[in-house]
Amino acid sequence: MKPALDHKAAKKRIRRFFDVPMAERKAVALFIEELSVCADVFVFGGALRDISLLGAPGFSSDVDTVVQVHDSDTFMDILGRHAAIQNKFGGYRVRVGRWNFDVWEVARTWAFSAGAVEARSPLSLLETTFFNWDAILYDWRFGSLHHGQNYFSELSEKYLELVLEDNPNTIGALVRALRTLGMSDEILAGPRLSKFVKDQFGKLSNQEIISYEVHSFTSNRLTVGLLSDLRARANDWDNDNSFSWLPRQQLSLFDRQAN
Repeated sequence: MKPALDHKAAKKRIRRFFDVPMAERKAVALFIEELSVCADVFVFGGALRDISLLGAPGFSSDVDTVVQVHDSDTFMDILGRHAAIQNKFGGYRVRVGRWNFDVWEVARTWAFSAGAVEARSPLSLLETTFFNWDAILYDWRFGSLHHGQNYFSELSEKYLELVLEDNPNTIGALVRALRTLGMSDEILAGPRLSKFVKDQFGKLSNQEIISYEVHSFTSNRLTVGLLSDLRARANDWDNDNSFSWLPRQQLSLFDRQAN
């Protein structure tokens, strides 16, 4: 399925994902509806990105939700019934059927609580993502979809850039960047993302990067050989322009190592 090229197409895909009463997806809508009794619920980031890129049938990853809670007792009761586990950054991990939810209260979102972004409204969440591809928000109560003006052109053109570099987990952000850049040889990294990758290569060893991926992801893609190639590519970047970090010959290596 081709990426959604505009707001209307993406919204149609997203609403279909939540509204079609397929058994395996029904649990997603039911849990969000349960949360909406005590909070305004916003689906955010990777789930919407993947549905826009791959369509509802191609989405199978975690569902990030941000909530503005109106009834704290009911909210905590819901989390308790679903055996939610709190992470070290203040969010909650919930398993519902085969789906994993990451639930964050707006006020405890790291970028807001750390003062990196001013929380003017829930739409300020669009300024808190690491990647531009994740800066998309679905308001559950009103069924409205929000994103930047160039979101779909950048998604369809596979242009990947930083939104907010400040991050409580820098090595995790780097590993995510390297794994995402490896999705396609057509991905073009913006200058800010390219600078981030080059700067972090100067601070972290290959073993540190690989060790983090092994402990954080169920499938591992990064190898010493691949990282060495990327480090060599870092020297080719001119510190200004957008950059293709994985030309076709290196992407082939990446794919072989991932299998």
